[in-house]
Amino acid sequence: MVDVVRTQRLVLRPLAASDADRVHTLFNNWNVIRRLSSPPWPYTFEDARSFVGHKTKNARNLTKTGYAITRDGVLIGGTDIRVSDSEPHHRSPILGFWLGEDYWGQGYMSESARGFLAHVFNAGVGDVICSGASADNAASLRVQEKLGFVREGETMMFAKPRGGEFPHINTVLTRASFKATAA
Repeated sequence: MVDVVRTQRLVLRPLAASDADRVHTLFNNWNVIRRLSSPPWPYTFEDARSFVGHKTKNARNLTKTGYAITRDGVLIGGTDIRVSDSEPHHRSPILGFWLGEDYWGQGYMSESARGFLAHVFNAGVGDVICSGASADNAASLRVQEKLGFVREGETMMFAKPRGGEFPHINTVLTRASFKATAA
């Protein structure tokens, strides 16, 4: 079920076609995109439009849509939960997230991810959620740790923006661990 998620300071809503320009503005930043696995670099407006179009095509399916993280009505980042057969180290739904650089260090990612994960678990997507981050992305790994994710191992993952394979820390979160961190 795809719904709007509200937290103390943020609203998470399904991406809309009109978000492509803002996604491009935030994503067309090497500091944002360099630790992600699939976006191309350089990141063009057509890339943003294609990404948003793909994430809005199945907007009624929680595991196929993307969510805009907004603050005061302004898109500041994005998140999604997806099921992937192309990532063999993940056996459960996968949480992905990013924020525009101007919004780093303000607790927005932890807040939005906590609200989104509560929504995902309540929607019955699964009892286990996978995630992870590039081994050099301490901030992302810290967000995951605060949410109750635990490290499950390390693999090499191809990072399209950097054009090669890099160490990736795999993490996993159970429904019980998530509830324990929220208590």
